[in-house]
Amino acid sequence: MRLKDTDRDISYIAIALAAIFWILSIAWMITIFVYSSESGIESTTRSFSILQFLKNLGIDFINETVVRKGAHVGEFALLAFLSFMAIRYTNMVSPSTSYSQTPVKIIKSDNEMYIVISFWICAVYAAIDEYHQLFVTGRNGSIYDFLIDMCGSIIVLLIIRVCFSINLRRHGLSELRYD
Repeated sequence: MRLKDTDRDISYIAIALAAIFWILSIAWMITIFVYSSESGIESTTRSFSILQFLKNLGIDFINETVVRKGAHVGEFALLAFLSFMAIRYTNMVSPSTSYSQTPVKIIKSDNEMYIVISFWICAVYAAIDEYHQLFVTGRNGSIYDFLIDMCGSIIVLLIIRVCFSINLRRHGLSELRYD
């Protein structure tokens, strides 16, 4: 649904979806912060609980390190997806004020812009998260964990990029590029 407002079209569906995805992104950031605030003992206990659950399912080849690092990848993969969708729908609120209408194009397409901004949101938050852990009892911030966080983000953003390209080709379209 679009409403004509003087010289702008406004999509209320895009507003609603943008709001939902921004709320989910922020809620997920808070969840990551809460888990990062757990002491080393609480974190280890949670990891062992997950490990025991997996062993009960018959998955016994996974160790605690895989569970802990997998959690890093998963946390930031979800954050990358949520932030990508929030940015995408925010840009769709008003086509007349979207990135495609700006006079200076630094990035070659809208989709690439969403990916770059999502990547930077994840990178900044991963750095803040690791820094925060320096002040939590029994935890430590690690550049290694930061890189693992970023791997989760990069994997999801690459999947989004590939799916976007495949979808365009399937429909016989090419990506709108600004040169």
